[in-house]
Amino acid sequence: MANPQIHAGTPSPIEICYKPVPDDLHELVNAFFIASVASERVEEILPAYSAQFLVFLSGSAALEDDDSGNYQTILCTAPLLEAKRFLIYGPARMVGASLTPLGWQCLGKLPVSDVNNRTVSPDELLEPEEIAQFEMDVKIGADGDSGLETIIGSIATALRSRRDRLNADQVAFVLQVTAWLSDSLNPQLSDLLTKTEVSERTAQRLCKRYFGVPPRALIKRFRAIRAAMMLANPRLPPNKREEIIDAYFDQSHLIRDIRRYTGRTPSALAEENFASEILDPDAHGASARILQDP
Repeated sequence: MANPQIHAGTPSPIEICYKPVPDDLHELVNAFFIASVASERVEEILPAYSAQFLVFLSGSAALEDDDSGNYQTILCTAPLLEAKRFLIYGPARMVGASLTPLGWQCLGKLPVSDVNNRTVSPDELLEPEEIAQFEMDVKIGADGDSGLETIIGSIATALRSRRDRLNADQVAFVLQVTAWLSDSLNPQLSDLLTKTEVSERTAQRLCKRYFGVPPRALIKRFRAIRAAMMLANPRLPPNKREEIIDAYFDQSHLIRDIRRYTGRTPSALAEENFASEILDPDAHGASARILQDP
């Protein structure tokens, strides 16, 4: 499939409001958010990004390979390893959580190398009574903002109830990988192996489970997303732009990777559109630390 692309200059049809993540869920959730779409049908592009757990009060959505538009209260997308077209059938209003690698494993216990770039049925992730609770929450949510907070609370409860699924040693490894990726646009594999004190084979196995690919491929994807997040900032200092360019062999490699992982050209990222919202560091939790350091 050709890389999906979107051109600059199109105002975002999606309004997103981010909500604070409780301290005890920072390892599991990048961001909670409430989003709305006024149009009847919106076609956008999701960057290669984390798993999304969406609860719809109205409307529905689908990834490009499931263009059905059938109503569904809960939509779960597995982590994306490349940019994918995302279709929203509106008018729509949704409450969601962007899950960290640990959050995805906590919820689904499904290796990202096996399950990625697609939606996952709620039946594979939730108990019947939990699905029924979300259905009830949707009815309450129609009454106002307090109902939306109720849905966020139910997502939080589902994650908290599954924390014991996570292996403590693997949690430590994933957190170390996240910190390693956040230290530089071009982190070195040798530094990761030193920090984690695991073999390269173990690092490959765990990275494939939690991130979908081995460390070297992971560097490439995160570098492109981080570069895109910087370029989406209209106030990007010149020294940061130079840092991005220096992280790549040449400009053609920069353009190619950003297209692959965001579906956009670098010039499109600086425009006020959906890209600038989805690439907001607030949506990426601790993994965006490199963008927030002085």
